[in-house]
Order: sequence, then structure tokens, then C-alpha cells
Amino acid sequence: MHILRWLAIFLCALILTSCATLTPSKQEQTPLTPSTPALSGEKRVQTLSAIKTWDLKAQIGIRQPPKSWSASLQWQQQQQNYHISLFGPLGTHAYELTGRPGNVRLAEANGKAITAATPEELLLKASGSALPVSNMYYWVRGLPVPNLPAQKQFDSANRLVSLQQQGWNIQYLGYTTVNGVDVPSKISLNNAHLHIKVAINHWQF
Repeated sequence: MHILRWLAIFLCALILTSCATLTPSKQEQTPLTPSTPALSGEKRVQTLSAIKTWDLKAQIGIRQPPKSWSASLQWQQQQQNYHISLFGPLGTHAYELTGRPGNVRLAEANGKAITAATPEELLLKASGSALPVSNMYYWVRGLPVPNLPAQKQFDSANRLVSLQQQGWNIQYLGYTTVNGVDVPSKISLNNAHLHIKVAINHWQF
């Protein structure tokens, strides 16, 4: 299966669960030093959890030794509904992933589509694999998945810098300030088989 198709399905499984517009000049990269007053841990969780609608653009690199690939991503989230566009180099191999409760659809540029009731079912249909991972909806905001065991490390601003959860090791390598809130801009995700890097170059919420 083409890696972009697999990655689209993988993102679908990760996202299971989800306005003010900013120009790029207002999105400051803040790797480890906060540019805004630090929130308490509890207040930060409340603030990030309240963000349930967003539009982000990112570059993704994925490595499954000995091979590696890259893709561009646009992710639009509206509460529990989402629309994800995924492109390879020069806009090739476009995939459109849409989801809402009870219906998930993956459409390819050639018009072919796969539908299912849940991301897990879609993944099983398309690849024969089952991933019980429904976490990226939280991880992309710098939150651990609630009510699941996790090992967490925070910086002086109470932002996640390291998270281990459900077999994944997630490192937060950079943050950007949007509407006075620090959200992740660079994320590294690793498990026993995959190494994924996400560089978010635009946040809107």
C-alpha cells in the first residue's frame, strides 16, 4: 500500500475522537522558553481542552527503517468532525480524509473511496491491521489522552516536553504562541516500528 494512503489511514485511527484567525507573523516559535506568562498545570489543561475547533498546516516526515517519506498536511477540526488533506511532493498522491461520528471516508485522487463507521474499521478494511490508537486529537494540542496511564515531563511553563503513552514516546521540540496560548509546533512521535516528525507551520483556532 502506498505510504501516503497508509499515513492517511493511520492519522484517521489516531484522530478517533474534535474563531480567531492569526497571520503567520503573530505565530512566534518558542522552543523551550515561554513568551507568554506561564499558566498553572490545571489552567493549561483546561485552556487546551477547550480548543476543539482548529485549522492547522504541517509537514510530516515518517521513517520506517530503512525507508522514509514526507508529506504535507492540512487538518481542519470542527468539534467531532474533521477534514484532512494529505499531499506528497509537488502535490502528488492527494488524499482526503473526512470523519464524523458513525462515518469515516478516505478518498483518493483517482476517485476511489473507502468508508466505515469508525477509524478502526476503516483501517482494518484498508490494510488488514488494527490500531487501538485514538490519541493524536489530544497529542497535537500538547495534552495526554485523559484517563490513560502516562509518563509526563513538563517545562517551567507547565508545557509538555515529553510524554509516554500507549507504547508511544512523544517529544515536544517546539511551541508557538497563538492567541496568547502556547501550542505545539514541532512534535516527534516514536514507537517500536515508526518514527514520525510533525512540523506545524500554521495554527488557527
